[in-house]
Formats: sequence, structure tokens, C-alpha cells
Amino acid sequence: MLESIQDKLKQIFYLDLRMLACFRMGLGCILLWDLWSRLDAFQAHYGLTGVLPPEKASLFAEFFAILPVYSLAIGDTYTWGLFIINGLAAVCLLLGIKTRWMTILCWLLLNSLHARNPVILYGADRELAALLFWSMFLPLGAKWSLDMKQRCTWQGTTRIEGWASAGFILQIAIIYFTSAWSKTGDSWSEGNAVWLALNIDAYTNNLGRHLLDFSRLLKGLTYGTLAIEWSAPLLLLCGNLAQLRRVGCWLLIGMQVGFLSFMQLGLFPLVSILGLIAILPRKEVISHKSTFQNQRVMDRRLDYLAAFFVIMMLFWQTMLIRHHFSSNKVLAKMPDSLQYILKTTRLAQSWSMFSPAPPDTDGWFILEYRKENEETSVNLLNNHSPVEWGKPKSEEHLLNSDRWKEWFYKVYQRGLNWESTVRFLANDYLASTQDHDTTGRLRLWFLEESAHQPNRPPFRHLLYESKLEHETLTR
Repeated sequence: MLESIQDKLKQIFYLDLRMLACFRMGLGCILLWDLWSRLDAFQAHYGLTGVLPPEKASLFAEFFAILPVYSLAIGDTYTWGLFIINGLAAVCLLLGIKTRWMTILCWLLLNSLHARNPVILYGADRELAALLFWSMFLPLGAKWSLDMKQRCTWQGTTRIEGWASAGFILQIAIIYFTSAWSKTGDSWSEGNAVWLALNIDAYTNNLGRHLLDFSRLLKGLTYGTLAIEWSAPLLLLCGNLAQLRRVGCWLLIGMQVGFLSFMQLGLFPLVSILGLIAILPRKEVISHKSTFQNQRVMDRRLDYLAAFFVIMMLFWQTMLIRHHFSSNKVLAKMPDSLQYILKTTRLAQSWSMFSPAPPDTDGWFILEYRKENEETSVNLLNNHSPVEWGKPKSEEHLLNSDRWKEWFYKVYQRGLNWESTVRFLANDYLASTQDHDTTGRLRLWFLEESAHQPNRPPFRHLLYESKLEHETLTR
């Protein structure tokens, strides 16, 4: 009976090695893109004089980095060197050079980078770390790589079965299934959730704003999103019926393409599409065992370790659902050793975008600087242009990167102190200006608007106020 169950599980939890090769190359490209996108605000987010000093970063991290090299307060040159090493590891992964070791190194460095400034993380970062974790157990270099060892070991084989494959597939299915489960707000049941989400300027592009005029379409998209997130994960587990798994993959890919077209969610849609590509089944599937006995033993040990982590992941998600997606409540019931495992592997994860419902209010930030004895003021968040209190055409005009966007909105939502943020931006302004008379006042505003009251003037929240002097540069 056990052999029969094992055979049936193998028919469900398998991955095509050629699709894993495509996934490996895409993973390397996304890691490089991610590093490149962080360079614009390198000093602000990772420098010793940035908005979050290294010694305070651990206060905001919900996970542990095994190799916390980015958190060492040695200097900015040291951090630049880590970025270069991280990029070289991503290139090696892309080409398939020492694939397993490069995958492990990329995972360690990515977690360390995330731990350096957890406040600026979002869904794409968590999913990227999760996919990299399960990739450490898989032969990503078996096809179309420069990894001669893995290519020879898996020659003549087109698919891999076992716990590592199960962990990868279940990880993707859990992301959508728990996301659907947590969408319990009235706006989802009433069909208004997508309309509310598109009213959030920080996450909507100009094309998405045009959809706001089509209420019936948005209502259909709301129910369609729920239907896909509930049904598609189940289709992903129909491995013995490859066509059904393909349907599930393409439904989710289509939904992510919609996010990519109408919203500004950073790398999240691309990372999600990449994970779905990895589990797409191919028609011709032939399984052969390796002829290298020592390689089979090593893979078996890896598979046993993967089995342990699969059980941990399922256990965590079950407890999370029982406690209404409150991670703190679940962790409080666990011993310290189990907490350490879940936080170190980052299996203590929750997927709840726009859950339980999208907010019905949003807004934008203005950092106003006004010189003494002058009536005009400039906005330090908008290329030092004159302050305009009207609604901006696009959030990109104020916050020019996904990382800055995450920083501002999370600091605001969590009620954190704004001093380090305002000081850094003021220092940046003083360093760039040629005017020696910089004495004036700084005020950070949040202008809040309501989706249900579009004609109501934005409400101005004064978040921070201080006097700006040239000595601010040396504080």
C-alpha cells in the first residue's frame, strides 16, 4: 500500500528538468535586476548614514539570516563589495556554474540583504527567497548549463520526483490558496475589491486607472480573482493529469500578466510567473534513474531533508489558518528551537496581499522645505520642485522607486519615527544645493484621500516638523 501511495505521489509531485533550466536562467536574471534596482537608493537604504542603521535593522526583521554579512557595520565600500559578490553568484546561477553551490550562496546572500533593511521588503522579496530555498534541493543545472557534473548525472532524464519537487510545487500552491483564504473582507464578497485596489495610486498605473470607469468589469475581475486563487492551486496538484496542471499554471500566469499590465507591484508578477514556469509540465516525460550510485545517495539525503521542511511548511500554514493568519499567535505557541528553524528557513511566511480587503483610503507624501522670510516652498520628494498640494498625476512623480514606496508607507502605517528619513533627505538636499543660506523649516505631510469620497479635499496629516540648518549635514 505504501508503494502504491508513493507511486501516486510521484505522479503528482514531479518537475520537468528542462523547465527547471528555464527557471534557473530566469532566476539569475531577476536576482541581477533586483540588485540593480536597489542601487538608486544604495546610500539611503544600505549605507551607514542611511535611514536605517545596521544595528537597528534586526528590530524590524521577522526572520534570521544565517550569514548576516550585510549587517556588519564596516563601511559602504564593504557593502559595495558584497553587492558585486552577490551579482557574480547570480551570473554563475544564470550560466549554471557549480549550480547547487551558487544557489545556496544566492539564498544566503539574499536573506542577508533582506535582513539589512526589512522595512523595504514586499511580496516579491518573500517569494523570491522561498523559491530559492526549495531550489537548493533541486538539480537546476541538469539541463542547458555549464555544470558538467549535474548534466552527466541527469543525462537521459527529463524529470525529477520526490519531496524536493513536492516542496516547490506546494510552495507555489500555498501562496495563492492562503491568499484566497485570507480575503474575508466585505469588499471581496460584494465585488468591490479590485475597484478599491485600483484606487490606490501607489500600486496602480495609468492604464489601471482607466479601468475605474468600468464598474461591471471590475466586479467580474474581483470574483474572477477569487475563483482563480481558489481553484488554480488545486489544479497544480493534478500532476497525473498534466493538462489540468497546465490549465492551473496558465490561469495564474494570466492573472499575473493582468497585475503586470494594470498595477505597479514591482518584481512580484515576474517572480510569480517565473515560479509557475518551473512547474509547467511537458508532454514527453521519461524517467530514468541515475547510473551514479553515490549521486543517488546524496540526492536521497537531500530529499529526506526536503521532506522535513515540507512537513514544517504544511504545519506552519495549518496553524496560521487556525489562528486567522496571525504569525505572532502561532509563534507564541512554539518552542524556541522550532521558531528558530521556521525563521531561519523563512518558512514562517504569510501570503495575504489586499487581505482581508484593500484599504478604502490612500494618499501621498510631501516633504516641504521653506526658507526663512520666503513664501515659496519646495518638495524634497519631487526633485526639489515647488510644492503642489493637488493630487499628483502619478505616484512615480513623488516616490521614484518601489523601495522608497515601501519605506514611506510602512513607516507611516506602523507609526515609526520619521527623524532618520527626514534627516537623510535634508542632508541630500543640502549636499546638492549651491545656496549657502539653507536655514528654514521642514515639514513632512501625508495627504489622505478616500476612495468612497472622491470629491472630498485631501486631509493633511503633519507627520514631522523640524528646523533645517547647514549643521544638519554633520549631525
